[in-house]
Order: sequence, then structure tokens, then C-alpha cells
Amino acid sequence: MNKFQLQISVEHPVLFLSDMTAEENVPADTGAAVVTASDDCVCFWVQPYFEGEAKVTVSDQPCENGVACFTGTIRSPGKIVSISDSNGFSYLNVPVKEAETQVSIWVSEIENPEWTWVKIAIAAY
Repeated sequence: MNKFQLQISVEHPVLFLSDMTAEENVPADTGAAVVTASDDCVCFWVQPYFEGEAKVTVSDQPCENGVACFTGTIRSPGKIVSISDSNGFSYLNVPVKEAETQVSIWVSEIENPEWTWVKIAIAAY
């Protein structure tokens, strides 16, 4: 099992999962839901900095609790996906197995998620 855990304070309470080696298309309305996606970018809302640090887990295993709120696929031609913020800063780069990556996301709650769990197929290097 591979698992990465982040506890970060972000200026804007939104993070992105994408392959930053390719030009990403951010979802048009990132505020439409707690998770929105395009064909190569998933946007998800996190806890704002004034309420504490955002907690994000990236794993190759499913979450055992929480609210399932997204399942889909993003293009990942460089076979590296990143968790980044609205300023383009990358907090985590993870190698993935395929040029298309299956993504599943769970949150603690839909309205004000205290934590987010992201499941992807992590490559062993």
C-alpha cells in the first residue's frame, strides 16, 4: 500500500489534481460542487486556512469511511500527477501507472470537508 498524507495551509480552499507536464484544462466552474473535473484536471475544495490545515491523503487504496463524491478518469501523459494550488504550486508529485489515471475522491463531509482522500493507481519506482 502506498499512502501520502499532506497537512497544508492554502490561501484559497481549492486544490487540483493533474499532470502538470501537460497543459491542463481547469474545470470551468470550480465552485459548482465540492469536486469538479475536466478531462485532465480534478478540482476539489478543502478546509480554508483560517479553519486549520487542509488534510489530503493520496493512496492506491480506497477510503474506508467518508462520503464518496467523485469517480472518473484524467489524462496523465507524463505519468506523474500533482496536487497543486490555485497559484500553481505543486505540493506532491506522484508517479502513476498509465497515461490515463482512474481517480476516486472521498471527503469527510460535502459542505465543509475537513479532509479529502484521493485514490489513484500509484506506480512503483
